Amino acid sequence: MTIICLLIFGSCTKHYQSEDEENIISVTDQFASNYFNFKLKEAIPLCTPESEKWIRFMASNIFQEDIDVINNNTESTTHETDEVNYVNDTLATVKCDAYNVFKIDTIGRPGRISEHEVYNINVVKRDGRWLIKMEGPLQSEKQNRD
Repeated sequence: MTIICLLIFGSCTKHYQSEDEENIISVTDQFASNYFNFKLKEAIPLCTPESEKWIRFMASNIFQEDIDVINNNTESTTHETDEVNYVNDTLATVKCDAYNVFKIDTIGRPGRISEHEVYNINVVKRDGRWLIKMEGPLQSEKQNRD
């Protein structure tokens, strides 16, 4: 009897993690699509309330020269999410590869389009819902060699 209960519990736990992982990937995909395509207002509801300041910070640091670079980009900005790494049952990190993505440069210099960047995006579960948790502007883990 104990073995049957353990098997049933184990299968329920696996399904639960699978459902969580689907939700984590879904919210990360939605966020990345909006964030990397500068639909920043649409990205805000996918984040924790305290993350909104970082999206607003990003928006406040985009200038006309940057907009020109973005508008002249002939390639679509795309992304792929994979590798969900659980820190615990309410916190995970998702690896997100972004392609043809705009990178803000230093103040006074227009940004540029980067062929490929890798981001680790934190996701937190609050009130049964997975949300993006930003503790600063998103930073690529790739190091520039410039």
